[in-house]
Amino acid sequence: MDWFTGPSLVIGVLVLLGIGALIAWGVRHLEARRRRDEDAARLSTALTGPLAHEPALAGAGVMPVVTWSMRGRPRVELTGWVRSREMRQAAIRIVEREATRLGRSVRIIDSLEVMDHEEQRGA
Repeated sequence: MDWFTGPSLVIGVLVLLGIGALIAWGVRHLEARRRRDEDAARLSTALTGPLAHEPALAGAGVMPVVTWSMRGRPRVELTGWVRSREMRQAAIRIVEREATRLGRSVRIIDSLEVMDHEEQRGA
């Protein structure tokens, strides 16, 4: 029986094509993930500056953590602490404003802790 002709050749070519397609899909998937991670890092940097320079947030510790899923819009989780609910709302407004200015639609997750003066002295 000749291994280089007939059905064996067809099966071999199909297996090679299948493996090649899987490799191409994997490379494309990893490249898309790398781009999303870079975009998330850029967005995080773009949001950190305005939060740090906002006078209404003086004395607060607010950090935006941006994640970008395979589908959908980026998610901005605001972590850290603020002194009042007004500061919390100011942080959310700043992120919304900056995201709009950058042309991004984001989903904001508020994980900020409101710490009053008593809690801050005890820490």
